[in-house]
Amino acid sequence: MVHKTRGIVLRTVKYGETSLICTVFTELLGMQSYMVKGVRSGRARSRKANALFPSSILDMVVYEQPQKNLQLIKEYEPAVIYQSLHEDVVKNGIALFAVEVIGQLLAALDPQPELFAFLKHFLLRLDEAARADIANFPLYLVIQSARLSGYYLAGEYSEAYPFVDVHEGRFAGEASRFPPFITGAEAILMSRLNYAATPEDIMEIRMSVQERRHLLDHFLFFLQLHVPHFRPLRSLDVLKAILY
Repeated sequence: MVHKTRGIVLRTVKYGETSLICTVFTELLGMQSYMVKGVRSGRARSRKANALFPSSILDMVVYEQPQKNLQLIKEYEPAVIYQSLHEDVVKNGIALFAVEVIGQLLAALDPQPELFAFLKHFLLRLDEAARADIANFPLYLVIQSARLSGYYLAGEYSEAYPFVDVHEGRFAGEASRFPPFITGAEAILMSRLNYAATPEDIMEIRMSVQERRHLLDHFLFFLQLHVPHFRPLRSLDVLKAILY
């Protein structure tokens, strides 16, 4: 069967001398792996392969054969031409972090149109944002994409619930039995971040570099505890080096 769909490239791996295997989050079919033949040979190297980088948004015509793990792309072209995301080191680092997080939240062959729309909007907003406004974007990506996938910290900070228990996945009236032990300013910030529904909301939350790093670690640890097979992120060290 042949389908037209939009897709966001999550990762690419070289295959043989001239081909690529691309993992793509498609709007219609969920996460799929595609063989793209001959894309690294001759003139195709510069013309077609340049569209296949992690975070690229494509218009695609694809074959679907349910009995196969590796599908084929019939046609593809960029659906979006980024203005700064690909060339800007910090924005590109955040984009690579974003697609790695999404790839670990996705279940293969499970269409998630809301999550697809969120990631597409996030990448477009990242592309157009000023460099000074994007420091909290990784936190926004982690919290909101996890929420759309069904994982979130329940409740909010208050005098009655001044602790964050990432093991239980909630704000709590007493400290967790296991580390990390989160209360005070960090708990307040986690509550505010948890309810920042838009990039504009997240931009308004001020914190130090150290606080931002700790909070990102807390939210990622929460995902590692609760999301099956959520592994440590390869892009995290690079993100911290360029942004935090």
